[in-house]
Amino acid sequence: MNIKPDCLVCLYNQALKTSKLLGLDDEKTAKILFEVAKILPNYSLNNTAPEIAKDTYKLIENITNNPDPLKIAKESSIQEAKKFKPTLYEKIDKSDDKLLTALKIAVAGNVIDFGAKEQIKLESILDKIFHTKFKIDNYSQLKDRLNSAKKVVILGDNCGENIFDVILADVLKSLYDIEIFYFVRGKPIINDVTLKEANESDMPKFAKIIDSGVPTPGYSLKYASKESKEIFDTADVIISKGMGNFESLYKVTDREVFYLFVVKCNVIADAVECEVGDLILTK
Repeated sequence: MNIKPDCLVCLYNQALKTSKLLGLDDEKTAKILFEVAKILPNYSLNNTAPEIAKDTYKLIENITNNPDPLKIAKESSIQEAKKFKPTLYEKIDKSDDKLLTALKIAVAGNVIDFGAKEQIKLESILDKIFHTKFKIDNYSQLKDRLNSAKKVVILGDNCGENIFDVILADVLKSLYDIEIFYFVRGKPIINDVTLKEANESDMPKFAKIIDSGVPTPGYSLKYASKESKEIFDTADVIISKGMGNFESLYKVTDREVFYLFVVKCNVIADAVECEVGDLILTK
């Protein structure tokens, strides 16, 4: 999905937000902002936001000598998400439609997004998620595909959110005779899940963790590892979590993809003809 001018402002603001999170002094913060300002003109509106984010965060990494600048934020999000697991599994146990409930839980976790302009509190959305309908709802099509599927890919997104993805994978394995592959980023980028965080969760009990190879905050086919690309191309069902994966694949891949996310910016809202805060399950 090509960027809009709004995306450039968002990326610039992310650089400032990251600098503040790291507690950088004014001089170093200004240096980061000046350098990011030099990077942005190298791109056109034909690029995706995740592609540009790759270079802006690499710049932050180089200036701060910190390969994982949001490590503390990622760890905090994971610990916060874990607090809700017992309650969420109770919801699953009492549900008449366990798959739908698991998908609602997984999309609720998508609010944990350092890169999003609009920040939505996790506890707030969990209070209403089970009473909220998907604004775009391709659930029946997804369920139909899963009935005959053998190989399912879940494209992971953010840390914290990955804990809720475990619940989704658990439910999928309990309902279907399938093999699940959980894709993670090839290196730390923003607060996205990598091999480290995925392997430290319960995900290996239900899915094979795949290093996608991508250095972007979205599954970019341009950077995808050979292994992940082969699995992506041959999977029966692909469930894509979050806006970064949507931005990287929407109108790019010929594969059928089920996109599962919360709309967190006006650019995405316009693309899917919805509003910020809407829940999306679109094919």
